[in-house]
Amino acid sequence: MTPKTIAEIHRLIGTRKKTPTDLLEEAISRIKALEPRISAWVTVDEAGARKAAAKLTKEAEDGRLRSPLHGLTVGVKDIFNTKGLRTTMGSPIYADNIPDSDAVVVSKLRDLGAIILGKTHTTEFASHDNAPTRNPWNLNHTPGGSSSGSAAATAAGMCDIAFGSQTGGSVIRPASYCGIVGVKPTYDLLRREGVYPLSWTLDHVGFFTRCVSDAEVVLSALTGLEKSAATRRAPRIGVPDRYFNEKADPDASEGFRSAIDTLAKKGAEITTLRLPKSFDNAHATHRVIMSAEAAAVHERLFRKEMTRYRPYIRGQVASGLLIPAPTYLSALRIRRIYRDEMSKAIAPFDAFATPSTTTAAPEGIAWTGDPAFNAPWSLSGFPSITVPSGLSTGGLPLGLQLAAPSGQDMRLLSIAKWCEGALGFDKTPPIE
Repeated sequence: MTPKTIAEIHRLIGTRKKTPTDLLEEAISRIKALEPRISAWVTVDEAGARKAAAKLTKEAEDGRLRSPLHGLTVGVKDIFNTKGLRTTMGSPIYADNIPDSDAVVVSKLRDLGAIILGKTHTTEFASHDNAPTRNPWNLNHTPGGSSSGSAAATAAGMCDIAFGSQTGGSVIRPASYCGIVGVKPTYDLLRREGVYPLSWTLDHVGFFTRCVSDAEVVLSALTGLEKSAATRRAPRIGVPDRYFNEKADPDASEGFRSAIDTLAKKGAEITTLRLPKSFDNAHATHRVIMSAEAAAVHERLFRKEMTRYRPYIRGQVASGLLIPAPTYLSALRIRRIYRDEMSKAIAPFDAFATPSTTTAAPEGIAWTGDPAFNAPWSLSGFPSITVPSGLSTGGLPLGLQLAAPSGQDMRLLSIAKWCEGALGFDKTPPIE
């Protein structure tokens, strides 16, 4: 498979060499060929997608393209409401749930001319109980969670882009495991209305593409933010002085060192970033906030349907119900201190870099992997992105995670594009 970039698709449609209907049928054919092995989709809405594609094809023939996303196929994580299309949250409790309205981001995508192809698998309620999806790089390995289906579908070329959410590491981790680009924007840059929450103050709407240029197009179209001017100089990148190297396994550690060495050889200024003391409490703070808020989200349903919850989310909600209000409020205060201290620590840098994950994708699909390298930036609300950086000794993708201060999303994508070019990773999953 040679995937097309969004710019290439836009050109094909604009010059009438391809129609949205043509491109949709190619995507549906690929899903039919690969889905029995990957299991990325809960629902493929062939009828609805064909109806939308026909309308968009007519508009293109009349010379009207709504945006650079006109005619693109999109997968949507199955916690995003889709009007008239089943939305299950990965739970049997919502197996027959059909929303009467779209999530805000889904509505915006439709307005921009994107085709909602279907709903992708999520772990139950976007927590840790696994989905059935498999990694297209190796079907015996997890694609990560909780945006399992979105990452796998994008990596396998079943859709042009896909949307997910991140509360801990649920965009960056599966993107890294599947060898694609994952973007977690600044907190609330992409609106969360109509997305089933896990933790109101930690949930981020994010998305998956196959290159950073595509990510720039998507984020700009959805937000109105202009692309950052091309980076005319190599960036100044901070590398944290502790935690990440100690926590990474040998593959992830060596892959990160190799990526940083490559960036340095291409001209990047690599400097040590000294993590503030408040970083030591970041993971514990994240756990308290997430558990307490998950309990608040689920309390009423949980008391009624507890036996139908799967083990991890059941334990998460049950433990969250025991967290005293003063403990939760203290965690919010600690987060504020952490965010302020981290903002000061990273101010001298264009971005800072870590391995995207502690390991390459683990074997099996019951465990969706460790979000330890991503949760601190979900806690802070800083934008983050992963770009593929190489392969592990087992032939699985490794990623480079970059993050920057809140509000610097388009600048971060510009830096990520520079890093992507310097690293030169151009491999795709060995599945056809």
